[in-house]
Amino acid sequence: MNITFLRGFFDDLKFSDIAQGWTLTVEESFYFLAPLFFVLIKKCKWMVILIPFCFILLGVFLVGIFQNCNFHGFMNNINFMLGYTFFGRIFEFFVGITLGLLLKKNPNYKFKFFTAGGVFGILFFIYFLSILEYHPYSNLLFIQKSIVNSILLPVFGIMPFFYGLINEKTAFSKVLGSDFFILLGKSSYVFYLIHIGFFRTFLNTISTNYFFVFLSLNVIAITLYYYVEKPLNDYFRSI
Repeated sequence: MNITFLRGFFDDLKFSDIAQGWTLTVEESFYFLAPLFFVLIKKCKWMVILIPFCFILLGVFLVGIFQNCNFHGFMNNINFMLGYTFFGRIFEFFVGITLGLLLKKNPNYKFKFFTAGGVFGILFFIYFLSILEYHPYSNLLFIQKSIVNSILLPVFGIMPFFYGLINEKTAFSKVLGSDFFILLGKSSYVFYLIHIGFFRTFLNTISTNYFFVFLSLNVIAITLYYYVEKPLNDYFRSI
């Protein structure tokens, strides 16, 4: 299941091997289905809305079928489906597709406050998620948290923010376009691979201070990017 990246469909296996690798199952599902999605969207633009909702309903249907089957937790509950599988996270991909279509249709839209609106939306929904997370009945509010995290935050926060970064010249675009933040972006995949696991565990033996751990992980990620990822990437591209 780990070799094929299919473990992300199984609740009991999602954190096996490299724990954060469950996200690769979600991404792999999109990569395989993307050509079909693009063909359908080209035929009918409404598919950017219809396809995600159809997949969410399909996920609910699968949970209804397999919730009582004892097979490594395959699609065994609604919370797992919404939070960890492609059926529940598909909307985020289609927000990105919608952004691409909007940029293609309106590359120079005159409204100049997308960046600021996106920042406000991101901060607001992160704050709202924190309220839900620490609510006395947090475990019972998973569907609400999923709606905020996978639909409202991407649509009203991340999408306008990205649109603004592309079309507007603001302090945010200057900062995020600086050499330092570009380096953080290049090393972000290494950061993703090490933010849970051996390096995180080792750093926690030194200090559990979040700032120390976060800073140290970024330093390690940048080092591994320069001396492992980039040389290997350059080598394989030159073959």
